[in-house]
Amino acid sequence: MSKSSSNDYPPDNWILEMILKNYDQRIRPSSNSSVPGQIGPVLVKVNMLIRMLSNIDVVNMEYSMQITFREQWVDRRLAFAHLLQNSTNQPKFLTVPYVKSNLWLPDSFFPTEKSAHRHMIDTENMFLRIYADGTILYSARLSLVCSCPMHLQLYPLDVQHCDFDLISYAHTTKDIVYEWDTTSAPVQLKGGVGQDLPNFLLENIDTGVECASHTNTGTYACLRMRMKLTRLMTYFVLQLYLPTTMSKYQSFIVRNI
Repeated sequence: MSKSSSNDYPPDNWILEMILKNYDQRIRPSSNSSVPGQIGPVLVKVNMLIRMLSNIDVVNMEYSMQITFREQWVDRRLAFAHLLQNSTNQPKFLTVPYVKSNLWLPDSFFPTEKSAHRHMIDTENMFLRIYADGTILYSARLSLVCSCPMHLQLYPLDVQHCDFDLISYAHTTKDIVYEWDTTSAPVQLKGGVGQDLPNFLLENIDTGVECASHTNTGTYACLRMRMKLTRLMTYFVLQLYLPTTMSKYQSFIVRNI
């Protein structure tokens, strides 16, 4: 076994070769990270950073969003601490941006998504980290257009609630369970996001909404982020009510001169 001269541990490609040697990405991890060694559903912890929120479209009832989406779970088949017992200065994790097709990943999808794309400039904006204990961190930058059914009876004094859901496509709750990662805020906002919309204000984000999906094929775990969007009256006062009032006032003055 050859070792790096600058670091007293084997090179990353050797570690990857060893942990992937008998690995089958078609089979999900069999142990629940909350109960090590026991058979159960895979616990997938989720958090995200909203980088951009725009185009709140009441006509098409949709909005646009750019996010950094992160999932974390444990796959003990990929643990490599035992390979480095005699090494010093062991790596805390391996960053593997190009082996996604060789690893098992949760089959997560967004039911409210109308269109989406991954960012590829100048390389694909995603990475996988494999920690020594088998913890996997997956991160990707995504742009999405999502549907949001809106109720406009109180327009322009309306408040809209837009739900963004995450569900496993094929695995029921017997296989995959989702949970918000509460080590920090499960949904973070980049500075200024939601405060610079032309006619709405992002007032609140709620991640405590129940949304399990019950279908003929089983019950599927779900996470829901609910955004509360309050319409800004200032926009309508300046763009609609004030010009209309001034026009009527001028018309009244002209008629009475």
